[in-house]
Amino acid sequence: MSTTASLETGEQIELRKAARALFAKLAPEGAVRIWDEEGSYPVELYREIAALGWYDIVAEGAVDGSAGLLAALCEEIGRGSSDLVALFNLNLSGIRDLQRWGTPEQQAKYADPVLRGDGRFSIAVSEPDVGSDSASVSTRAEAGEDGWILNGQKTYCEAAGLPGTVMELVAKVGDGGRKRDHLAVFLVPADTPGIEIRRMPALGRNISGIYEVFLHDVTLPRDALLGEVGQGWQILKERLVLERIMISSGFVGSSSAVIDMTVTYANEREQFGRPISSFQGVSLPLAEMHLRLDAARCAVGRSAELFDRGLSCDVESTMAKFLCGQIYAESSALAMQIQGAYGYVRDHTLPMHYSDGIIARVVAGPPSVQLDYVARSMGLRVGS
Repeated sequence: MSTTASLETGEQIELRKAARALFAKLAPEGAVRIWDEEGSYPVELYREIAALGWYDIVAEGAVDGSAGLLAALCEEIGRGSSDLVALFNLNLSGIRDLQRWGTPEQQAKYADPVLRGDGRFSIAVSEPDVGSDSASVSTRAEAGEDGWILNGQKTYCEAAGLPGTVMELVAKVGDGGRKRDHLAVFLVPADTPGIEIRRMPALGRNISGIYEVFLHDVTLPRDALLGEVGQGWQILKERLVLERIMISSGFVGSSSAVIDMTVTYANEREQFGRPISSFQGVSLPLAEMHLRLDAARCAVGRSAELFDRGLSCDVESTMAKFLCGQIYAESSALAMQIQGAYGYVRDHTLPMHYSDGIIARVVAGPPSVQLDYVARSMGLRVGS
């Protein structure tokens, strides 16, 4: 069976135990499968997460070992679903952004409901013609007499349509000079007049949902601006490293769950008078996947350790995200191949993992962008 890293602190180990107990109670495999099939949000689960104080890891400012704690926690959440990790990450990253860039009044207005388990965060960056090139957003914010007026369209906004959601929305303010110098982040409640939200039919990520957002003369108060105009790029950049660590850890957990269920199946399923796990065509690919998963987990652990020491880990977290996204997609595909028709039917969570594993390569940066960044860090003359 899959194992977790053995060089963890006592606090990390205890947090894992707490997460396993919570998910056994409120998010067993059968419940997660139903949430995914119905596209429903588990309100009680996230209220309990808030009550347990897991958001407090960042809500109270710098916490020693925060990345290591969050990596352990997200791996356990990911064993249930990478989509549940995405929701946790959105909330925690929003709280962290407000802690870093927000005023006390903004923290009370927008972060406190999430800390109580009543609210949630989403982020709105991508547009129909804007993906990895975030600085090229065309959604605009104009200063008015009493605040801001926003117009534009956002796409692929995870969880934006859930009740009580506040979007961290990136918009352009002004023209001229470098594109990134005109970016700003606005705190936008999803039910603000002038906003139309449509759920996009998607192959996966059905618990959180993926949405497109239309803004028609949306009026916001002046205090909807997070930080200052021109700081939007820095806000996005600063949240990305810890976000990669959390998401990567979630993919490690999801991959572990997939490999574990496939090992169990291979040991129980008999053909030609013996378990199919006795055939090297089954056992060796699983052994290799287990080995690669452990390497990916180590990559996440290294990134978390560097982060907690206050050292740069942009490259390391990028490599971890690349490895973990790949291993989730490939382990899910291997599991489907080994389990055959049994894995294809929706009476367990492998179909969910299979569809969520496909997008794992892309979220938080597609492989091509990540490899390009790593190539540049190596000194390769990329694009020259």
